[in-house]
Amino acid sequence: MPLAAIAFALSYLGGLLLAFVSHPRWGLFTYLGAFYLHPPYRWWGTALPEFRWSLVAAVVTALSMSGAKLPPNVKPWSSHTLSKIVMLYVLYMWIQTAWANPRHLEGVILLTKYVVMFYVIYRLITDQKGLVDFALAHVAGCLYFGILALEARGGGRLEYIGGPGANDSNTLGMHMSTGLIFAASLIISQRGWKRWAVLAAVPFMANCVVQAQSRGAFLGAAVGGMVYFFMAPKAYRKYFVMLGLVGVMVLAARAPAEFWERMGTIKTSHDETKIDHSAESRLVLARAQLQMFLEHPMGLGFDTTSYLSRNYLAVEWLTAMPGVDVATHGVRGSHNTVLTVLVDQGVPGITLLFIGLVSVAGTMMRLKRLPANGPNATLALMNAAICGSLVVVAVSGLFTNYLKAEVQLWLIALLVASSEMVRLADRAPALESQRPAELEPSPLHRLN
Repeated sequence: MPLAAIAFALSYLGGLLLAFVSHPRWGLFTYLGAFYLHPPYRWWGTALPEFRWSLVAAVVTALSMSGAKLPPNVKPWSSHTLSKIVMLYVLYMWIQTAWANPRHLEGVILLTKYVVMFYVIYRLITDQKGLVDFALAHVAGCLYFGILALEARGGGRLEYIGGPGANDSNTLGMHMSTGLIFAASLIISQRGWKRWAVLAAVPFMANCVVQAQSRGAFLGAAVGGMVYFFMAPKAYRKYFVMLGLVGVMVLAARAPAEFWERMGTIKTSHDETKIDHSAESRLVLARAQLQMFLEHPMGLGFDTTSYLSRNYLAVEWLTAMPGVDVATHGVRGSHNTVLTVLVDQGVPGITLLFIGLVSVAGTMMRLKRLPANGPNATLALMNAAICGSLVVVAVSGLFTNYLKAEVQLWLIALLVASSEMVRLADRAPALESQRPAELEPSPLHRLN
């Protein structure tokens, strides 16, 4: 058995054991390790038995939390608006099983696991240290993808090196862009080995984004960077600008010509002879998806676009594996997250999505009001990374279907967890004012 397979198996079992005997966060980081390493996608994984590595890690972590206590005054997970929206969305997916297409059950199980992870992240990421540790794990995983990108052979865009739901070039580019934004906050906020380790990881991550050659991810990263700048504390914005300028110079010097040629097609020409075929196919598909929705307003469940595509698209817009007849077996998947929700979950789904976007925007504005001085500086920088990364996903999702992209569920969970930290930070002065005057603060309070 390869040493890599042995190391993974021992680390996986050890992490789950530590979740019970030490702290449940070990289970969460084991889950993240299983996501990034994902044995079925690695050459050494063939030596391991078929196993639901991520699902088992999620369930074990949830079980290990039975004795874990929340900090005082923390609201229950289910009391937050975004938590309710996610639960209602998945609940409606379960209801859809009564009439959904045959592929629907796969999506229901997947998003149900995401709900479990949402709950786990909220319960376990309860302070700034937890946020920093999660960000470090995310960056470490992205570094691994970046190393795999260096080893990729065959030329062209990167495919099949990412994790579950992030295995295509578009999703990989988006995922890695969120890692770069978190890396910026870690470089600015951390000291010592953490700062230098993240700084060393950035070139590998940036190269992976370049090799992915995703126009949607490139645009999402640009808009997400601007949101990050807006959300970051003013005192730290200059450092982000400096990091950005260095990144732009490296990109200009090292990115191959085909990268810039592909990015140059983001702006569609009015001359139909110059329209990129990929962009044209998206327009054709979008019209077909609107027709699907009009005929099935309550949605037909997960991956409806692929299921119905042969009934709504001409053969030239369908794709199939080599050697397979396109006319009889060709399909076309969705390339827009909003239209995916519209077709898959219909009116209820798109309504929940709209409410969710409004709630995310409102939460971001509340996080923006957090005073960023003193002990809150790291929290403010992590909040900026969360918000900027969410915008990366949202903008990139206008060009690709990210309904299965797990990183967006991580980010929403982190947003809810961080908003609770901010609420408690705002409430702390009020609680302090209620302290009886004759009582001296505890030694622990003086330390804080």
